[in-house]
Amino acid sequence: MEEIQRPQAGTRKIHSKNQFEFCYLRHRYLRQVKHNPTSEEMAPYKPIIQQLSHRTYYTYSKLFHIVGMVFDDILAIGNVHLVNFIGLFEIGPNKNVAKYNKFVEQIESKNNAKITNSEILNKNKAILTLFIKQRMDDLVRICKQKAKNIRGLRVDEFAVFYGSQPPPDDLRKLLKDNAAFGYRKCDPRLFRAYRKKVKAKVNEVFKFAGNWYVTVPLPQRPLTWNDLIGAGLNPYENEHNLNPEQLLIQRHEEIRIDKKIKMFKTSSREDKAKTIIDFVEKNANNPNYKDEIITARKMLRNLGHIDVG
Repeated sequence: MEEIQRPQAGTRKIHSKNQFEFCYLRHRYLRQVKHNPTSEEMAPYKPIIQQLSHRTYYTYSKLFHIVGMVFDDILAIGNVHLVNFIGLFEIGPNKNVAKYNKFVEQIESKNNAKITNSEILNKNKAILTLFIKQRMDDLVRICKQKAKNIRGLRVDEFAVFYGSQPPPDDLRKLLKDNAAFGYRKCDPRLFRAYRKKVKAKVNEVFKFAGNWYVTVPLPQRPLTWNDLIGAGLNPYENEHNLNPEQLLIQRHEEIRIDKKIKMFKTSSREDKAKTIIDFVEKNANNPNYKDEIITARKMLRNLGHIDVG
């Protein structure tokens, strides 16, 4: 084993909100391990890591997707814990000697025979299995905490209500049952117009035309896949999670687009104008290209075309 040096852990208590990885990696364990085991030392334990990582991932696959983890991440975490186990908890003639001697004494007195290497290995496998199960339970617990910290953006930050009676002290009660207090939902545009007339401040309760108007902050909702799609945050869109065929198609498409852009930039003004005009004529009535059409017409004006529709 190669001796290594790891930095000391800080004294500040870590939290899943800001040091998510340190929580599930048991970083203090890893910092205490003074050696990195070789692949030969890890080989007998690899099937246990593979099996428990597989079971954990597919039992809580939806949870891991929320926090952006895939199976390879869970397997890597299991391998980190294997390093911790070999460095701190494995028993042997030179490791955890007191526990090793006690185990040897129990086995030899029970079997009236010399202990074998396979019996020692089986004991270590049993200890590792319990250890990894505990660490995977920790991982699931910490991921659940992290998932609670992931919140989406609100479309409307406030719900608006109006009624003839003064509002309750706790405005959040209106979210549960506004009719019980004689309040109705108000159109946000009308609310903004009324607030402007009375010159009320943002979030201030005010009275207009015999009615009270209040805004109640809405709680944040958890993120959904629709929030992630197209935002560069969806794990499925990450190139590390694409299969080779998808990567090849994506790369060919990027090359094709790069060639088109290069041809357009190096073409003459007349050819550029013709390309843009063809695009506008083809997609002018397509609502999916509304923004692109506006940009294309601006480009045509810059090229000296006045009548561009």
